[in-house]
Amino acid sequence: MRLSQASDFALRILMATGQCDGPQTVGGLTERLGLAHSHVMKIVAHLAKGGYLETTRGRGGGIRLAQDPAAIRIGDVVRLMEPDLGVVACLKPEPATCAFLPRCALKGAMARAAEAFVDSLNTQTLETILVGTQIASMPEMRN
Repeated sequence: MRLSQASDFALRILMATGQCDGPQTVGGLTERLGLAHSHVMKIVAHLAKGGYLETTRGRGGGIRLAQDPAAIRIGDVVRLMEPDLGVVACLKPEPATCAFLPRCALKGAMARAAEAFVDSLNTQTLETILVGTQIASMPEMRN
């Protein structure tokens, strides 16, 4: 299974935000994670809409986790970012052309596999991930 770049970036943004006590900025996250400003803005907005981040404008504002890291399940974040998890064409929202549809056992097997993937990720929370992760450093400082 392959996740989109948005899922990868969303998890990194949550991790970086969870590593800091104070509010973060889009610019700070962009620089710290080495991501495009436009990507960070879009993903922060999506994570805020999903209830994972809290954003406040103005002086003293910024980006913070909206939930305790122990309450943020990794699989739920992936499900937010990957709404269809269509590993095969017949699981995607758009109509699929397949000689075996509408009755195909592969479709059900793939749907169960995608659910098992998310369920497995849900055994981890942002808190458990943060415990085993080094503090994010500036991209040019990495070796």
